[in-house]
Amino acid sequence: MKGFDNLLTESIDLTLRRVLGESASELIYSLMKRHVALKREEIGEKIEVFSAYLEKLLGSERACILEVASLTRLCLVLRREYQEVEKHFSLLDELYEVKFRLLVPSGKEERTVWD
Repeated sequence: MKGFDNLLTESIDLTLRRVLGESASELIYSLMKRHVALKREEIGEKIEVFSAYLEKLLGSERACILEVASLTRLCLVLRREYQEVEKHFSLLDELYEVKFRLLVPSGKEERTVWD
């Protein structure tokens, strides 16, 4: 499972590319690297720097729209990952239940210590 910073970075990147296009996104990344020394892969770690620069570059309303769209995408990804983990836990619960049934004798079969 990827770390939260990586998931956030990927979400922002995908949102920028879908909304603004490839060339505009690349331009934003190159300007960001030149002006605030922030690389694309560092966005998730330094979200405040990214957000402030995006607001300066695009204006507060446009930056807010992109940030909300990115966070919405991130929530969808996290929900999918949670559902995958939930499936694995359900399987583990079923396996533990079977193991418990196999290890604990049922009430129907009464045996004495001497059998």
